Amino acid sequence: MRFRSSKQATGWTLIGVEGLLPELTFFDHLANRRFPVTWWIRKPAQIDYIAEPDLFHDLFGHVPLLLNPVFADYMQAYGAGGVKAHGLGADALVHLTRLYWYTVEFGLIREKNASGNVGLRIYGSGIVSSKGESIHCLESAAPNRIGFDMCRIMRTRYRIDTYQKTYFVIDSFQQLMDATEPDFTPIYADLRAQDSIPAGTVLQSDKVYNHGSGEGWAQDGDV
Repeated sequence: MRFRSSKQATGWTLIGVEGLLPELTFFDHLANRRFPVTWWIRKPAQIDYIAEPDLFHDLFGHVPLLLNPVFADYMQAYGAGGVKAHGLGADALVHLTRLYWYTVEFGLIREKNASGNVGLRIYGSGIVSSKGESIHCLESAAPNRIGFDMCRIMRTRYRIDTYQKTYFVIDSFQQLMDATEPDFTPIYADLRAQDSIPAGTVLQSDKVYNHGSGEGWAQDGDV
């Protein structure tokens, strides 16, 4: 059996890094189809959840998706958008980071299974690299599961210390790519005039797949 690398499949290369990179450096790598992979790996006691990326998260969680041509293009577009947002200021970066968090790291997708039934699947790398969150995001009644809405996501705060209160669901990777095509400059201007949304909030305008019970939620600490 012959395996294709990300470079062969979609033009992406991997680079080893010691830890988290400065924002602009990270965006520049993505914009040039280079994905930074952290060299260190978590301890056994941290196997179920860790707040920062390690080798297991980056290599097992992120890299396989770079073999998908549409998702690979989305990641490059995100990087280019990040470079631009960095020049616009801190508010733009906050909103763009939320988009990364709720798609690349903690996204769900609706897909048909072998029987033809539509169900939710995991694609977010932050979920993939956690056994506990993999179960929580699909099977627990606690979290909200809400249909993808880019501006809604960019207003929504998130958690870095526990499982997510809300997961956003896409219909396809093409949906992500299409949402990224417009110029974000006027979008950022609109978002600056709107309040941030707490991580666990459900709005009347949301397309709700599951209205979470909120069981076990921390009452503070949203980022």
